[in-house]
Amino acid sequence: MKEKTLVLLKVWTYYPRRILDTLLYLLYFRYMNNWSILSKFTNKPILIVGNGPSLNKTPLADIDKSFISIGMNKINLIYEKTSWRPDIITCVNGFVIRQNKEYFNTSDKVLILPIRAFYLGVKHRDNILFVNLKDTNKVEPNIQKYLSSTCTVTFTALQVAAYLNPKSVNIVGVDHSFVFDEKPNSVQKLEGDDVNHFSKDYFKNQYWGLPDLPGSEILYKLSKEYFESKKVPITDFTVEGKLTIFNKGNIAEILQ
Repeated sequence: MKEKTLVLLKVWTYYPRRILDTLLYLLYFRYMNNWSILSKFTNKPILIVGNGPSLNKTPLADIDKSFISIGMNKINLIYEKTSWRPDIITCVNGFVIRQNKEYFNTSDKVLILPIRAFYLGVKHRDNILFVNLKDTNKVEPNIQKYLSSTCTVTFTALQVAAYLNPKSVNIVGVDHSFVFDEKPNSVQKLEGDDVNHFSKDYFKNQYWGLPDLPGSEILYKLSKEYFESKKVPITDFTVEGKLTIFNKGNIAEILQ
């Protein structure tokens, strides 16, 4: 019952939230964001780091140090397992923002978050870029305009990569494989350990939005087309990943 209530609240408040987000962005955050913090990450190879179980088989600390890495959501939960740290973290999901708010409020990493994170309690600091979201299936390379946000945060990370004018885009940890028993895009409280992410505690006994794999594939195809049009190679190095949209590579190819 609570899951249905959460979904209904999301639907009923959609337009008021969008109006508030847009106003806050246009009148305040667009000018207050320190966009220059991203300048040191431009024109370099990018590493997109997903949250799949395959990360436990991925030697993140041994990946080429010239890569600028973009982590997502609760990537900080992997810190206890590796010395590797992302350069940028992005998160657009309200559940995840609430659940990971303490980390977001103390991290010194560059964080790219939606406006809603601000009124969910994430404090405005120089290392945080609050962006405006738009529900559209489009690769928007200018995140100062907006970020397209649909069914996967990986699409968000790919747009951040596009904004950085990368030499290449390299993907790890995007397993594209989930175990769940409800409809895609519905809300569920996960009882017990999380088998869908690199940490059993990722959504353990917490609410999460169920993935839409076919919808994600549409977005990945759009991303592939965008980067190919810019002559930017994009390669999936996920260990034993199930995604077939991008060209595949062996993880050994990007190790130092």
